Amino acid sequence: MIKQNKKGRFDGALNSLRTLRFRDVLKWKLLHPYSPIKSHKRLVVKDEHEKLIAAQDYLCWLGHASFLLQLGGKRILIDPVFGDIPFYKRDIPAPYTPAMLPNIDFLLLSHTHYDHFDAPSLRQISKYTKQALLPLQMGCLLKRTVKSNLHCTELNWFERYEEEDFAVTLVPAKHWSRRGVFDTNRVLWGGFVIEYGGKTVYFSGDTAFDTHFEAIGSCFDIDIAILPIGAYRPREVMKHNHLDPQEAYDAFKMLGAKQMVPMHYGTFKLSDEPLDEPLAWLRNITNSASEEIRVLEVGEVYTI
Repeated sequence: MIKQNKKGRFDGALNSLRTLRFRDVLKWKLLHPYSPIKSHKRLVVKDEHEKLIAAQDYLCWLGHASFLLQLGGKRILIDPVFGDIPFYKRDIPAPYTPAMLPNIDFLLLSHTHYDHFDAPSLRQISKYTKQALLPLQMGCLLKRTVKSNLHCTELNWFERYEEEDFAVTLVPAKHWSRRGVFDTNRVLWGGFVIEYGGKTVYFSGDTAFDTHFEAIGSCFDIDIAILPIGAYRPREVMKHNHLDPQEAYDAFKMLGAKQMVPMHYGTFKLSDEPLDEPLAWLRNITNSASEEIRVLEVGEVYTI
């Protein structure tokens, strides 16, 4: 578990945890001027909305870090973002609107950054769900954002929500949280382990590489690990916040998971690498282990 310090901030967790500081951003922007999206291979967007009401367990990638997971009859929506976010436009459209999704049993939010905690999307999706599982101190922010009767359950790292045979555990991530100038790390962040009927899905949220992957793998027998592979350049800035594809694959091995699903690429140009580079890099790493990696197309409904 992690505690707030006397200033009300979560810190001191994991090795050399630190936020993306203003001087880091200034140095990045001065030394690496913004370059517009150049010609690249865009992600395929599929329409399989008729499968979203299927009875079997499935995983559907909605782009970036947004997923719809059905497990044991429960529908779990993770970090939903359906449109553009401040300062960044989508390179591909969302495959479905909130109205096209089936009713959601649980909304899971990993942290407060705008590409994961998107106010317009949350206002829309709040019409279709009543229950949210969140990191510590996020409940008030969510209720201010959506102005609805969402029931919010907050979790610390390794704290568990259980409902009969269904369980969700918040687990550590080497990252941070902020939405404004003065709220750095006042809301906790993390990943989620979702379990039902002997199936276990791990969603990492945003994270840099560290020993928490080994700790999570020692606690859970993970079937599918959903891990980020994009937003990693310039490396001297991003290495404290995000995985690159090699680190994501190394994390997958540390977790001892059976299968890896990559995310956090190809949707928003948040950093300096080309949008299609992360997946090409990952495929180059894993040519001899292709069955371990399940690359989803946006909108695809993958039976698990």
